[in-house]
Amino acid sequence: MHAFMRCLAASMFLVFVCAECSGQNYPDGTLVMSRLKGRFGNFLSRVTGTHYTHTAIVIDGKVCESTFPRAKCTPLTRYAAGKPWIIRYIPPGEPLTPAQTHGIRDYVRQNVGRRYGLKQFFNPNSRPNGRIYCSQFAHGALKSAGFQLPAKSWHTPDRLLHGSPIHQ
Repeated sequence: MHAFMRCLAASMFLVFVCAECSGQNYPDGTLVMSRLKGRFGNFLSRVTGTHYTHTAIVIDGKVCESTFPRAKCTPLTRYAAGKPWIIRYIPPGEPLTPAQTHGIRDYVRQNVGRRYGLKQFFNPNSRPNGRIYCSQFAHGALKSAGFQLPAKSWHTPDRLLHGSPIHQ
């Protein structure tokens, strides 16, 4: 019986540690910056001129992002599982206020399901066509929370990260 209890305690400890590593406890407003590992990730970084090739934002225990084919939210515990990415979680410097959290939540609800598109990435001055890509999505969520961001900080994940007043 004692061996069983020790095994159960060890298992519970491992579950706790793994949950901690998975990002379960990242606060609302955390930016999730990522890039593919390996040669293709390096190629994408060169083509896009940005270290990180994808960004998302955490709200209500989920990673919300614009990705092909549509914007979606994924529970933090499942987000990075099995993906060949280098991922960096960058929480806000201070906890968000309830109004800021509400702004992000509303933006995400209104934009989940919106089609993904890169037209404005490759031509930032083009007219929007209703599609959105990752850093535009995260930028819109932060703007909806009331944060002032530099012009065109939505253009790349790196610009968004460096232009964010709360992720320094």
